[in-house]
Amino acid sequence: MLNYLKSLVKLFYKDIIEFGDRKFLLYRTVREFDKLDANILKHYWHCDTVLKKENIYYFCNEIQPIDYEEIRNTTTTPN
Repeated sequence: MLNYLKSLVKLFYKDIIEFGDRKFLLYRTVREFDKLDANILKHYWHCDTVLKKENIYYFCNEIQPIDYEEIRNTTTTPN
């Protein structure tokens, strides 16, 4: 249970990157260097997206939009 709570805390302290109408949960940032293979690190860190800006790689997971329908309880219960 404690490990589960620690993982939730880590989740809440990550950054969200907006790119157009898409959102990504940032996992790691790495400065670009010659021997860096972003695809290997992407696979190793279980990330589905790598973004790059100003020689910095951003390893992220895309936040998928969800379709939902709000359900309201319109019946009243006797007190």
